[in-house]
Amino acid sequence: MQELTNDILIQGLVDGITETPSLPPIINGEAFVCDLGVTEPPQLIEGVLHQGSKLIIGGGSKGRKTWSFMDLALCVSEGIPWWGWPTNQGRVLYLNFELQPFAMQKRMRMMIGHYNDYTGHQVTGQNFDVWNLRGHAAAIETLRPKIKANLGQYSLVIFDPLYKMLGSRNENDAGDMGSLMNEIESIAVEQEVSVVIGAHYRKGGPGDGKAMERISGSGVLQRDPDAILTMTDLDDQVEEDDNERECCRIDPVLRNFPPQAPFGLYWQCPVFKHGEWINLEKVKGKGGAAAQFFADDLRGMFKKDGEFTYTEAWKKVVDQLGCGDSTAKKLVKKAEDKGIITRSALDPKKLLQV
Repeated sequence: MQELTNDILIQGLVDGITETPSLPPIINGEAFVCDLGVTEPPQLIEGVLHQGSKLIIGGGSKGRKTWSFMDLALCVSEGIPWWGWPTNQGRVLYLNFELQPFAMQKRMRMMIGHYNDYTGHQVTGQNFDVWNLRGHAAAIETLRPKIKANLGQYSLVIFDPLYKMLGSRNENDAGDMGSLMNEIESIAVEQEVSVVIGAHYRKGGPGDGKAMERISGSGVLQRDPDAILTMTDLDDQVEEDDNERECCRIDPVLRNFPPQAPFGLYWQCPVFKHGEWINLEKVKGKGGAAAQFFADDLRGMFKKDGEFTYTEAWKKVVDQLGCGDSTAKKLVKKAEDKGIITRSALDPKKLLQV
């Protein structure tokens, strides 16, 4: 009797929406949880993005977002890791609204050369297709029919950048941006293709809020995607071989996967690479008038000193960083806690650079 009642209720709801036949059916909850036909789609970027899902990558102006999108496209097209995440190979379509064709070609050649010459991966770009649309920016409604007609062969499509597809929409209007994301979602769902979108940050400094809240425009862009990766510029930092590197912090925000901790990347043209030595707290343009010092500032500071005492350590920190005595003492203790320096096995009163 209960099952019959459920069926009658559901049929009543369906009868009330007969004018929208494209909608999927309403399903009884008990039947839904027992439906073995509902399966998890393949992961295009493992731990980050499923097939048919949407990813937004946000970053500041001239923050190398386009380089990052191109690197992602090449890595997925070849099935090689991107930013440390394994990828599953699939054909990629890159909608290039921003670069002139010669610049796009030059960057692709640089990336293919980098992977072939400096890594264990041999790549060709054979599964990386480009649609050069600079000068042809149009509303997504205009582009969608042609995009959908050609997407059957693709696993990933990249729109770079988002604002080139707004048409007459206002990026600060929730209704306008909601309709835009619905258009993009229809592409992802109907074609079972993952979609990556490039978004820019609003003007102003990083502030103290969440990184994803810096994405320009309506809050729809923060709520709609299945995954968000934010790129935050850091102060230039010196790596272990004493080369100064341009660095950034990546904050993953994931809907369908467990949370992941932020991590640091450094720029080695033409790609970003992981750097365990990167201090994620050194956000460019952030902080008050007072100087900020970090335990990571002590990396490499004592590598030529051999064994040294605690007093010698904090005095050198004062000399090198220009901080006060109490700050230097705290930094030495934090550096020991983090394993940047350690106690000597021969004399526990002495310290060593790790």
